[in-house]
Amino acid sequence: MPRPVLRAVQLLGALLCVAILAAGVTFFVLSAPLAEELVQPKNRDPGEVPDDVDRVLRARRGDVELDVWVLEPEVPRPPGSVDWVLVLHGISDQKSTMIGLGRRFATRGTGAILTDLRGHGASSAVTLTYGVEERHDLRAVLDAVEAAGYELGEVGVYGPSYGGAIAIQAASVDPRIRRVVTVACFAEAERILAHRFAEGLDRFEVLVPSDWIRPMVLATGAAGGFRPAEASPLARIRLAEARFLLVHSRDDDVVDYGHARDLAAACGARCELMTLEGMTHLESLSNQPLREALHRFMTGEELR
Repeated sequence: MPRPVLRAVQLLGALLCVAILAAGVTFFVLSAPLAEELVQPKNRDPGEVPDDVDRVLRARRGDVELDVWVLEPEVPRPPGSVDWVLVLHGISDQKSTMIGLGRRFATRGTGAILTDLRGHGASSAVTLTYGVEERHDLRAVLDAVEAAGYELGEVGVYGPSYGGAIAIQAASVDPRIRRVVTVACFAEAERILAHRFAEGLDRFEVLVPSDWIRPMVLATGAAGGFRPAEASPLARIRLAEARFLLVHSRDDDVVDYGHARDLAAACGARCELMTLEGMTHLESLSNQPLREALHRFMTGEELR
């Protein structure tokens, strides 16, 4: 190869290496704030306590406090119902938005417990851990309700999206939880966090090696003080003894339907997969088929 051509090839190679290095540095610099944002406290408006909330409790676990509302059952419990339903919320939300669902259970004889997850609402402003710590927080919530004089018996948990992933993990550490209903929840935090970073890249995703995504997922965990691999409903569902109703839209644009398929396959006969059609992620979180299936699964009765 002639020397001028060789030098040109070497120069192009060097420029390519510099370009790749510059792209990598730019990617990590731009992605680091997103890693931090994904675990920062959300929606810190505590909201006002509605008049029909019977008790307000503060459940403590270490340095973390969880704000809890209790709605006592107003009529006798349906024969096939759980005794209480613990109602969770999604990420960047809070318990006050779930009060309508809590009332629906309480007015039909099933007690309702609503709590702000850590980093949300009136609970402690600490970082999110996608279930690693939250699953133990929920056990502390149930302990606090019992300590306040309530006999819990069998507990059901409802969780939309992020809350659903936490509900599954909580069932693996607390045998009081006998039924769980989730909608549009992730199977593994690593997968959903990788999706969030890829989503942030938009049309430039094809230019970024997949190996660059994983360090940012790990950085997200480091920012929140947890290992993303441990935030795994997929692993925890195998350890739980509860029954599960997994609701997911085949057209979910945020959490791929494959998450639901994997969860259902992991827990076998204890799981029922209810597939919604033609609904986005947000649409799947509030619709009549979901409301009817949730009420039937928790109470054994049709929603009237």
